[in-house]
Amino acid sequence: MHRVYAWLRRHPSIMTALVAVPLGVASIPFALVADGLAGVLVWPVVLALVAGMVLRHRRPGAAYLLVLAAGLTLVAVSDTVVFLPVYLAMPMALYSVAADGPGWARWSGPFWIAVAPVLVVARLATSDQATVALTAGGVAVLWTVYAAPLAVGWIWGDATRSRRRWYQQLAERADRLERERRALDRAAVAEERARIARELHDVVAHHVSVIVVQADGARYALDSAPDLAREALGTISATGREALTELRGLLGVLRSDDALPGTAGPPGTAGPRGDDGLRGDAGPGGAGGRRGGPGDGPAPQPGVAEIAALVAGAALPATLRVTGRERPVPAGLGLTAYRVVQEALTNALKHGGPGTTAAVTLAWRRTALIVEVTDTGAGPAGGAGGHGIVGMRERVGAAGGRLETGPGPERGFRVRAELPFTKESA
Repeated sequence: MHRVYAWLRRHPSIMTALVAVPLGVASIPFALVADGLAGVLVWPVVLALVAGMVLRHRRPGAAYLLVLAAGLTLVAVSDTVVFLPVYLAMPMALYSVAADGPGWARWSGPFWIAVAPVLVVARLATSDQATVALTAGGVAVLWTVYAAPLAVGWIWGDATRSRRRWYQQLAERADRLERERRALDRAAVAEERARIARELHDVVAHHVSVIVVQADGARYALDSAPDLAREALGTISATGREALTELRGLLGVLRSDDALPGTAGPPGTAGPRGDDGLRGDAGPGGAGGRRGGPGDGPAPQPGVAEIAALVAGAALPATLRVTGRERPVPAGLGLTAYRVVQEALTNALKHGGPGTTAAVTLAWRRTALIVEVTDTGAGPAGGAGGHGIVGMRERVGAAGGRLETGPGPERGFRVRAELPFTKESA
C-alpha cells in the first residue's frame, strides 16, 4: 500500500484523474433530476467541482475557493441540498488547502467547517424536510453528518503539513550535522597531515644525518680501510634510497587533496580521537615522539621494534603475537604500524569499558605487513565515528595501504591495516 501511495504522489496527474473523472460522472444523475434555478446552475457547479479537483495539487487555494463557491451556490438554490459530489469534493479540497495551501486559505478551513453545516441545516429547516431537521436531536445529527467529513479532511491535511515540515527539519538538521562533520574531518585531516609531515621530516632528517656521518667515515677510511669505506658507501646508498621513499610519502601527504584516501570498510567505525589519539607523545603506555637529547639531531621515530614495549606498557591487558619472518622496513612504514597499534589501544581503553582486553597481531607476509588489533570491549557508543579513524586513514593511505575497521568476529572492535612493502624492503 505504501508503494502505491508513493507512486501516486510521484504522479499527481494520475491521482487527479482518479478523483476528478469519477466525481464528474457521479454528478450526472444529480444534474439530470435538478429543476428550476438549481437545474440551470447545476452544470456550472459540476464544472467548478471538477476544476477544483484538477487544480487541488497545483493551486490548492484556487481549488478550495472553487469547491467552496460550488457548495454555497448549491445551498442557496437547492431545496434538498442533497448533492453527493459536493459532499465528497469539499473534504478533499480542505485536505489539499490544509496540506499545501496558503495561510489565508488554510486557516479559513475551521471557520467553514463550523459554518457550512449550519447553513445546510438552516436551508433544510426552511425546506420540505423541516420536520426531519427540527425533530429532537435532528439539528445536531445533521450538523455532525455534514461537519465530520470536512473536519477529517482538514485535520488530515494539517497533520500531513506538520509531518512534512518535521521531515524537512530533520533533513535540514542532518544536512547541517553532515556539513559540520565534514568540516571537522577536514580539520582533523589537515592536523593529521601536518603531524605526519613533521614525523616524516624527522625520519628523513635522521636518514640524512646517517648519510652525512657515513660519508665522513668513508672519506677518512678510503685510503686506510677500503673495505670499511665500501661498507659505508653501501649504507649511504641504502639509506638514501630509503630517504627518497620517505620523501615520496611526505610529498604525497602534502599534495593529497583526498579527504580519506587509501581506506576500506565502513566510515566512522573507530572511536573519536581525543587528546591522546594518534599523537606524537606516548599513547597508552607508549613512548612515541621525538627522542634524544639536545644537539643529537633528529632521532628515529618509533617503529615496529617499539610495538612490543607499547603493548607491554598499555593501560589494559594486551597481548602481542608475531607471525611470519620479520624483515627490515622503511622507518615511515614502521612508524605507521606503531601509530595504528597506539590508536587502536587508545580506543580500546577509552571505549571498551571495564574488563576490556586487547590482542595485537603482526603478520609478516611476502608483500605486506598486516597489523591487526582486536579488543573485547563494547566499542564506540552507537558506532559513532570520530577523528581517530581519520588519522589512521591518513597514515595508512600515505603508506599506500588499506585500513579496515568494524566489529570483531565475535564481539568487541577490530582494526586491520595492510601496509605494503616497497621494492627496497620486499
